[in-house]
Amino acid sequence: MRARSIRKRQELSRSRALQHVLYRSAKQDPQRRFHALYQHVYRRDILDRAWQEVRTNRGAPGVDGVTIGHIEAFGVNEFLDELAADLKAQAYRAAPLRRVEIPKPGRSGESRPLSIPCVRDRVVMVAAKIVLEPLFEAGFAETSFGFRPRRSAHDACEAIRVAANKGYDWVLDADVRDCFGQIDRDAVMLQVERRVSDRAMLKLLRAWLRAGVLQDGVTTDTMSGTPQGSPISPFAVQRRAARAR
Repeated sequence: MRARSIRKRQELSRSRALQHVLYRSAKQDPQRRFHALYQHVYRRDILDRAWQEVRTNRGAPGVDGVTIGHIEAFGVNEFLDELAADLKAQAYRAAPLRRVEIPKPGRSGESRPLSIPCVRDRVVMVAAKIVLEPLFEAGFAETSFGFRPRRSAHDACEAIRVAANKGYDWVLDADVRDCFGQIDRDAVMLQVERRVSDRAMLKLLRAWLRAGVLQDGVTTDTMSGTPQGSPISPFAVQRRAARAR
């Protein structure tokens, strides 16, 4: 069934109808690799939805200093039209991320790096996430909760409660040290490529991983990891974690 038919039958928006079709296709064929995905990233309905999500989350400006307010003053439609044109022409280029150190909650004197993309990059990242997420959601186990839509830590706790009531009595509490900072990018991309064959989409993801960070006026290329603070980073960690299971 095509997205248009699903949209009419279920009264979904165009972007959600696309996600429904992608999810169902991925669910039906776990080995299928998808092409022609990049063209959806610069669709105006996808970019509009991505903009609304970025706007709702607010957040600090990136290396260009441009804020949500600046874009609203300039004109959101003009901003999105220009972004769509750059993406369609494959002229879009990711900017370095602005690196700041933020205190770790409950750990006096300790901090973790936060890498802040430009608002422009955040919108494209969310647009790509809208398109890609259904492909991988189709393969996750029901017991997986991290960074997934409409799932929370409360849901995970409820799953533990249900398991405990069934007689399970062991809980493993573990943490991957510096997971975001040390994750193998090549391994991440290999997992993405298990589902995605669209070269333009893969190039876009690699560009974000290789964008580098700007701190104290110096831009540094990062050789590993995915930067904390970008909308696409949890997506990358999901892909690696899913394979690790």
